[in-house]
Amino acid sequence: MAALLFAGPSMADGTGGRLVEVNGKVWIQPPKADKTIARAGITLAPGTKIVTGPDGKAEISLEDGSIIVVQQNSSMVLSGIKRQKKKKTSILIFFGRIWNKVSRTVGGRAGYEVNTPIVVCGVRGTEFETAVADDGSVRVRVDEGTVSVSEDGKDKTVAQNQEIDADTDGVGKIRSAREKADWEKWRNEKRERLKANGRSIMDDVKSRIMVRKEKLESLRARQKDIEKKRRLALKRAQEGDQDAIKEIRRYNQELAEIADEIADLGDAAGCQFGLVDHFGNLATDPRFQMIDGKYVEAEAASMRRIKAMFDHMVEEGTDIS
Repeated sequence: MAALLFAGPSMADGTGGRLVEVNGKVWIQPPKADKTIARAGITLAPGTKIVTGPDGKAEISLEDGSIIVVQQNSSMVLSGIKRQKKKKTSILIFFGRIWNKVSRTVGGRAGYEVNTPIVVCGVRGTEFETAVADDGSVRVRVDEGTVSVSEDGKDKTVAQNQEIDADTDGVGKIRSAREKADWEKWRNEKRERLKANGRSIMDDVKSRIMVRKEKLESLRARQKDIEKKRRLALKRAQEGDQDAIKEIRRYNQELAEIADEIADLGDAAGCQFGLVDHFGNLATDPRFQMIDGKYVEAEAASMRRIKAMFDHMVEEGTDIS
């Protein structure tokens, strides 16, 4: 009877992998640990952060057989958030550029997502490149297969030899990607955009985070209400009420579904928090010369405090065993 109280063990505790190749300056930071110099062959636990320097590059083999190549001047994380109902490979990129070759064996048993501060890229069995500029702008180029680029529930499907851009003003039009991308030019243009529009860009990202925080609070309230009903049903079941057992199983199912919603929300917001942290670092760098740098610095400090509360709610909401 006591087993009915629990929704069951999670199917996956996050996204893990292994460093296959390291060139130049690359660092890794496992969960709740200090940053260390990366070496080929190191196992990457879920929640590990990977950072590359100006000459750095790293190749990562994921547990599902997919490959990631992290280019120079990049910062990303292998999601450490557990899922209850469905295994998912989830990557968070704060800034920089990564190339993805998604294993075709992933098939229907799992999803593969690259979370950026603006959009989520969902794929199965494909090759594509995702870049995030210093201002949070996103560029997705597809070499093979298709990528679903989603912003707030609105999807655009980008096919082979196509690309798409997105920034705080919205998602652009799909266009041809047959010509070689000039990544340095694109990155420099976006750096200038952040220098000139730091306040408005920060305000937009902050607004997106607060919307997700409100949704998270709503999901946690629903969870708590269901947990209360489940406890009452368990008491009835212990008294011999067979209908209560069916109710408990339904509540377990609902709790697991909400937990996975919270996990997705945690990954999406995690990218935005990572970008805000990057804004704060650039704002304090005198070489960057950001207009409204003091404002951006203060807002970044405020958002770091909100992140701590947000992460705590996500951890509670996804650990329903």
